[in-house]
Formats: sequence, C-alpha cells, structure tokens
Amino acid sequence: MMSKMQAWIEARLVPVVNKISSFYWFSIVANAVLFLVPFSMANAVSALWGVLRKFVPSLIDISVIGTYSFGLSGLFMAFIIPHDAMVKENRRDRSIIAGFTSIGTYMLCMKAVAVEGGTLFTIERFGAAGMFTAMAVGLFVGIVYKKLAHFSFFSEDSVIPDFVKNWFDNIFAIIFCLFIGFVFSYGFNLDLFSVITLVMSPVNYFAQSIFGVIFLSFVMDIFYFFGVSGWVWTPITMTIQKAAIAENTARMAMGEAAQNIYAYGFSRYQHIGGEGATLPIALYMLRAKSKKFRLLGKATIIPSIFNINEPLVYGMIVCNPFMLVPWILVSIIHSANTYIWMKYGWAQIPYVNFDVNNLPNVISAYVQSGGHIGNVLLVIVNFIIAAVIYYPFFKVADAYEYKKELAKEAKKAQKESAVAQMS
Repeated sequence: MMSKMQAWIEARLVPVVNKISSFYWFSIVANAVLFLVPFSMANAVSALWGVLRKFVPSLIDISVIGTYSFGLSGLFMAFIIPHDAMVKENRRDRSIIAGFTSIGTYMLCMKAVAVEGGTLFTIERFGAAGMFTAMAVGLFVGIVYKKLAHFSFFSEDSVIPDFVKNWFDNIFAIIFCLFIGFVFSYGFNLDLFSVITLVMSPVNYFAQSIFGVIFLSFVMDIFYFFGVSGWVWTPITMTIQKAAIAENTARMAMGEAAQNIYAYGFSRYQHIGGEGATLPIALYMLRAKSKKFRLLGKATIIPSIFNINEPLVYGMIVCNPFMLVPWILVSIIHSANTYIWMKYGWAQIPYVNFDVNNLPNVISAYVQSGGHIGNVLLVIVNFIIAAVIYYPFFKVADAYEYKKELAKEAKKAQKESAVAQMS
C-alpha cells in the first residue's frame, strides 16, 4: 500500500508541484516573499521591545520602526515583482524603473483622499494587509514590462547613449501602467484594495476555519514526506498569514480582539523543531540502538532546537514507511489542538509580527502572543503530543534499522572470516 501511494504521488503529484514552483511568475512571487524577510526581522526587534515595555513602561516606544519596515511590505513587494521580472529577462537596465512604475501604480490604486493641506493614504494598506493587492499590481506591471522587455524605439547602432534610449523606451510602459491604474481607480471609481480583499475572502474564510488549518498543514506535510519542502507553499501560506496578523495587530491596537487564528505565528505550535514537530525524534535518536540514528541525532539535535530540521527529515522521515502514520497524525492533531486552544481563549491568537522563526518555539510563541503564558503551555502540550505519537513508531523504525546493521556486520564478519581462512 505504502509503495503504491509513494509511486502515485511521485508519478502524478510531485511533477505538478514542481511545475507550479518553477512557473515563471510563481517563482518570482516566491522570491519576493523571501526578500521581505529582513524587513520582517527588523519588525521583530520592535515587537520584542514592545514586550519588554510591558515590564518596563519607562522604555521608549519604538513601534514606529515596525510601521516603516514590515509595515510597508506591500509597497516593497509591488516593487520587487516587476524588478525581478526584468532581471530574469536580462534587462537590468529597466529593472529599477519597472519597480518604480509598480510603486506608482500601486499608490494610484490605493484611493487616496484629498484633504485640507494634502493627500491622505491609509498606511495599513501599504503593509501586509495589502499583500494580495501588491501582488496583483506587481504582476500586472511585470507582465507589461516583460512584453516590452526587448522593444526599443532605436536601432542597435544608434549613436544615442544607452541611458537616454532607456528613458524613452520605458515611457510607453510607464504611461500604460499608470493609465490603467487611473481608469480602474478613477474612471470606474473602484477601490482595488477592497475588490481584491472581496475576491480573496473565500480563501481567507476557509483558511481561518479548523478545516482550513488542518487541510493546509496536511497538504504541506504530506508533500514534505515525499521530499517536496514546505517552502514551495510559502507564496500562498505566508501571504494569507501576514495579512491575517496585520489585521490582528490593527484590531488589538483599537482595543478589539484578534480574530484570525491562522495568522503568522500559527506554525510555532506545529513546527516544534521544524516542520512536522520533529524535535522529539532528534532527542530519541540520541539514545537509539541504531548507529545511523545515533549519529543523525548528534548531527541534528542543535539545529532542531532552532527549528532547522531538513537534515533530519531527509535522513529519517522522507519516504520512510514507519513514519508516515505518526507524521500525518501530528500534522492533524497539532493543527486542530492549536485552533481549539485559540478559539476558546486558552491561548492568545498571534498579533505581534515577530519574525525570528529560529528561536525556540516557546520564545516566539510568548512574544507573538504579547506575553501570554497560555501560548507557552500550548507549545509544551504539542511537544508532548508529538513525543507520545512518534515514540512507538520510532522504536519500531530504530529496531528495524538496528537489525539491518547487525545483519550487515554479520555478513561483513563472515566475509572477513572466509578471506582469512583462504589465506
């Protein structure tokens, strides 16, 4: 049964996932998300400082650092997508202008309001809450620039300097993108941010349900079991989670309760030691009978504490029939248990955008919950659940591996004995 399932996934599903992940625009969006990590980490510093201020109120408030780092992530993403498209097309001379055009178009679609003394924008729309809008605008501008990447008003042997030619060659794309944004926002009087939020609402609604969190986690983990890293799904999961935590942050700032359970930080209760909650396995391997597992345990225990488990997963979990059942059980139970704890208020729904995933999970959970002890307890409970589920299956896998090693050693000894007798 296991071999048939593996063969089916490898033959049918893995090629589809690989094709999607290598798709031109999907890969660009995936890279754009990774480019935002440093800004998210800068925001994490101000978030951690905010937790300290709860204990030392006299400390200066530096939350504005978060506002102007990850708080502008939508604006940054609008720039990165067409910029990377031009880099991919070997048109670096147009990449910066493409990014600027996207920023202009993005801001044009944000429905600024004219007020006395200036123009009013809602700054939250430039952050994580505007991620989907930024993607839409960035992809639109990127497509326009890609179509015109090799168009020029001038011949190759023109005596006009390249930088001057570049100015004129970009004019059409700039005007076209801004004009479309103008028609959409002012001609049809539509709010792109609200339109895209409405379009994505069914996806977000499903993601915020208990069935949604289980489904998303299950899909990521089942593919990881067959060797497809969870990073493949980052453009989808991260966009949903970042927008969700931005909304949670805004609600808490207004004195309201956070509502989006599947927000950035939800994985802190699932990925204890890395995706699949494999920290208990790393600990078990330190006392394994199998020499292979003992060595793997020594090599992976420190990275596992900091949620880096790729060596462990590819060395122990991937395509290992002994580990499929516990791997799936942990994925489902952790997702459901975390959802229930947060739904009923036993743990705080994440609302602090603390993006330092390589810290031990109890620290991240504590900070992202604004210092709620229930979140620390939830990490501990999920760790115990994973440890209990993995233990019997690990013991069987370890015994199997140990017998293989004994048989191999016996065969080697027999061969050496035969050689000795011949000599």
